[in-house]
Amino acid sequence: MMKKTAIALGIGALACGAQAAEVFKNADTAIEVNLDLQFYNSNIVESASSSADNYLRAKGSQLQIKGSKMIDSDLTVFGQWETDPDPAADDSTLLTDDMKFGIKSKSMGTIQMGQFDAYMADNLMEITSSFIITGTGGVTVPTAGMDHRHVMYSHSIGDLAFGIDYTQTPSAKSTAADSQPGLAFTASYKLGDLKVVAGTSTISRYAADYTTNTVKAATGFGASYALTTEAGLTKFALLSATNSSYSTTTAYDGLEIKYNQFSVNHTWGKWNVGVFSGVIDTPALSTSTSATSYNEVAYQVVYDLGKGAKFYAASFNMGLPTSVGNNTEIGFLMAF
Repeated sequence: MMKKTAIALGIGALACGAQAAEVFKNADTAIEVNLDLQFYNSNIVESASSSADNYLRAKGSQLQIKGSKMIDSDLTVFGQWETDPDPAADDSTLLTDDMKFGIKSKSMGTIQMGQFDAYMADNLMEITSSFIITGTGGVTVPTAGMDHRHVMYSHSIGDLAFGIDYTQTPSAKSTAADSQPGLAFTASYKLGDLKVVAGTSTISRYAADYTTNTVKAATGFGASYALTTEAGLTKFALLSATNSSYSTTTAYDGLEIKYNQFSVNHTWGKWNVGVFSGVIDTPALSTSTSATSYNEVAYQVVYDLGKGAKFYAASFNMGLPTSVGNNTEIGFLMAF
C-alpha cells in the first residue's frame, strides 16, 4: 500500500527543485509528475485585414501525471493524465490533453485507450516538424485521425515497429447511427541511422463536437536520418502525404490535398538550429475556395541552459498571399 509520507516527501522534493519527477516508487509501482512552463512573446498575423498583433502568451505550459504498476516481469499497467492551462490568461478554461489507460507487454506489445494522438500522427505526420517547440503558430501538419474515443495497439519486433489506431466517432446530433469510425495502420523500419515510415488512415466522420470532419482519409510516407560528426548531430527528415476531403457535394468529395515537406536540424553543444520547408497543393474544395499551392518555411534557434531550461526564437511564413498565420516567437521553456 502506498504510504502518504512517501508521497509527501516526493512532492516536497519537487517543490525544492529536484530534477527527478518521481513522486513515489517501489518495487512495482511508480507515480511521476512532469511540468512544462512556457512563456513567450508572439507576433502573429491573425486575419487578412489586420497587421501583426503582439501577445504575451503561455500556451504550451502543461502538467502531466503518469502512473504505472508491474503485474509481473512481462506485464505493466499504466495511465496518463495531462492538462494544458494558459497561466498568462485571466480565468482561462482548464483544458485536457492526453488521457489514457493501457497495458504493456514486453513480448506482445501495448494496447491503450482514451484520448491521445494517433500513432500515425506521432510517428509519420510529425516526422518533419517534431523539433519545433514553439507554443503558437507552427507549420501545417497533415491530418492523421481523431484523438478521442481511441484504442491503439503498438508493438516493436527488432527494427520493425507498427501501430494500429481505432477511433470511434460520436453520433451526429440528430442521433443518426454512425457507420464510419476511424482506422489507421502505420509501420516503420530502422536501417542503422535511417528510419522509414508509411501509413494509411480512414478518418472518423464526426469530430468530438459533432461537426463533420473535412478530411476523410490520409496516406503518407516519411523518412529520417541522423548523422553524427565531430561538428554535432544533424537530423534530416522528409514527408510526402495526402489528405482526402470529405464533402456532401459529390464534386468536392475525395479530392486530394498534397503535402511535401523537408526539414533539417543540427545540434552542437548547447545550440540547436532547425529549418523546415513545405509545399501544400490544395484543389478547389468549394465554389468559394479555389485551387492553390503555397510554400511554408520555418526557422528555429534554441539555446539549452541545462536542467530543462531553454531559450528559443522562431519564425514562420505560412506562404499565404494575405500573410495570415505568419508568426515570430521568442520564448523560454522550463521542463521539470
